[in-house]
Amino acid sequence: MMDAAKRGEIDLIMTKSISRFARNTVDCLNYIREMRAINVEIFFEKENIYSSDPKVDFLLTIMSSIAQEEARNVSENVKWNVQKRFNNSVPIVNHNRFLGYTKDKRGGNLIVVPEEAKIVREIFQMYVSGIGPMKIAKHMESLGATTGAGATKWSMSTVAVILKNEKYIGDLVQQKTLTVDYLSHKKVKNKELAPMYHTENAHEAIIDRETFLLAQRIREDRSKVKVGKDKNLAKYNVTYPFSAFIVCSECGRTLKRRYWNYGTPAQRVMQQCGGYIDGKAHCKAKATYQEMIEGATVKMLNEVFLQEKDIIPNIQKIIKSTIRVSDVEIKIQKLQTQGDELERMISNLIDVQVKNPNLSQEDFNSKYQSLTLQLHNNKTEIRKLEGEYLTNYDTRSRLAKIETTLNNLLEPIQEVDSDTLRSFIYKIISVTPENIVFCVAGTKNYTDKEFSENRHTFEALKPLATGTYHNEKYDKIMNYKVVII
Repeated sequence: MMDAAKRGEIDLIMTKSISRFARNTVDCLNYIREMRAINVEIFFEKENIYSSDPKVDFLLTIMSSIAQEEARNVSENVKWNVQKRFNNSVPIVNHNRFLGYTKDKRGGNLIVVPEEAKIVREIFQMYVSGIGPMKIAKHMESLGATTGAGATKWSMSTVAVILKNEKYIGDLVQQKTLTVDYLSHKKVKNKELAPMYHTENAHEAIIDRETFLLAQRIREDRSKVKVGKDKNLAKYNVTYPFSAFIVCSECGRTLKRRYWNYGTPAQRVMQQCGGYIDGKAHCKAKATYQEMIEGATVKMLNEVFLQEKDIIPNIQKIIKSTIRVSDVEIKIQKLQTQGDELERMISNLIDVQVKNPNLSQEDFNSKYQSLTLQLHNNKTEIRKLEGEYLTNYDTRSRLAKIETTLNNLLEPIQEVDSDTLRSFIYKIISVTPENIVFCVAGTKNYTDKEFSENRHTFEALKPLATGTYHNEKYDKIMNYKVVII
């Protein structure tokens, strides 16, 4: 309508009231002035005033402010009512789009829809069995199953929303989002902005808690591997321990699991560079036998971590900074105290200048700029130390995780699983089909891109340990070394 008025298609706008015309005082006055500038009249029926009235700005300021306050009061009342329902564990759910549940007609409680519950159970069982959301979605379409919205078209996101919904184990977590502004009605995720309301066993469960927690664990593991336009960032698949875990020394891309001679007696599982798969022009690295990598990994974990009693002290010795977390914390506290004092001095300087301007403007500006520069440098140093503190804390946590895993291993490792592998090793670099490098995380966290860019530097590091694995089946040897990056 406003655009049409600007194009000359409208010369009079009639509106019921000020509250219907704009959300707030500022918008209301701005629109009126815009229309007034192009000779478009606005008439407010309830208030019986025209925008051409000389007194309209003053009247509108008062009236639109009252309308704005009324909107705020309505918003607060609605908010109070919703929070009261949260406290009473009353589910506020759009059951018309909720697969597996509907609401009873009396109390608004969630009740199970048996036919839909079967679909939900099948989705969870497929997922914890290692089948990804895309394949699950295609399977649901092939069955002719409908989504919560009643559609027969399934997507990965539809499956993902189901897998992370705690209501399927009978729990309620409410106020996950917040309306931050009653005028714009903008919603944001509730990231510690307000309390969430969590009620366990609020209604009948469709999925048992163990299955649900296993699904969340798989989701978390998969989310650790990023997906992006950069082809080095491999798609996740935690069905296999080495998925998106081995980096090609030749081109920096991630190795992928491939079958050779599938369905024949000569079938082999290989790890092959994604660049080579795209074509030899992208990468010339040869494929590596999966069994060779598995065997070398098992031998390395047993010989280096399980049998070597001094491995943790040796790692700590190399990563000296991991024992200085407390020193960094003390420095941060000291700088924060200095920052508080600088802020107090700036505040006092401004107060004195306002109440009793003894300083010339030039002297005031000079002192003010000096103090603000010191405060800026102070905060910059704090941010730097906080980054160092978090990095060192992460390093200590990783070492503690290694120790915990070692203490829980009562016998030698027989096969590699994803959790055990990632407890000890950050990434593996495939140098050649006969040589790999196991990288243990040190004091720095690397993105996939950073790791790829620094792979040759990591390969050249002094080894913490070295070894050789011989596979009798193929009569092949794989050399490995362990480095701290």
